[in-house]
Amino acid sequence: MKQQLVEFASIRFGVHAKALEQGSMALVPASAIGEHGDILPAYFRRIAPEVVRCQPADLLEAGDVLLVGKGSVNHAAVWPGSDEDTLASNTLFVIRPNRQQVLPEYLAGYLNSTPAQAWFATHQKTGTVKVLGRDALNELLVPVPPLATQQRMVQLADASRRAIHHLTELSNAHAQLLNSAWAQLNEP
Repeated sequence: MKQQLVEFASIRFGVHAKALEQGSMALVPASAIGEHGDILPAYFRRIAPEVVRCQPADLLEAGDVLLVGKGSVNHAAVWPGSDEDTLASNTLFVIRPNRQQVLPEYLAGYLNSTPAQAWFATHQKTGTVKVLGRDALNELLVPVPPLATQQRMVQLADASRRAIHHLTELSNAHAQLLNSAWAQLNEP
């Protein structure tokens, strides 16, 4: 059965905030969302609460799905939670699914899938930067199988992500070895 995203999840934009070098809060920009659904902490920024207008409801919670809303690709990842107050930047959608209906990891996996990415591509507003509108996101139809099926899909996606990681490591090691061999051949 398919349901519109808005039927089982709240959807909001992240906050408009200027990143700082220091601050007591973390800010997650779009660049911190990896192409395979991972969160990249090296890209986090800092922010001071006194320079941003936000409410307690704007703070990220474990299980929130972060979706890149601007750019040519709309990657998604599940926020794992943090010991510090953390906000999403306004280039991200924060999607909080009803966990009685949809697992956050399943939703992020679906949002990263080829069918969802193709749907996003046809619903983006084009200009200097492509933008996925909130109304378009509300209309996205998501297959919602039973939770047990969702869990199996999450396990398959995790296995695929691990395989991609291992293949990338293997490819990098092979390239290093090959470059080393070329360098040795180049020595006098």
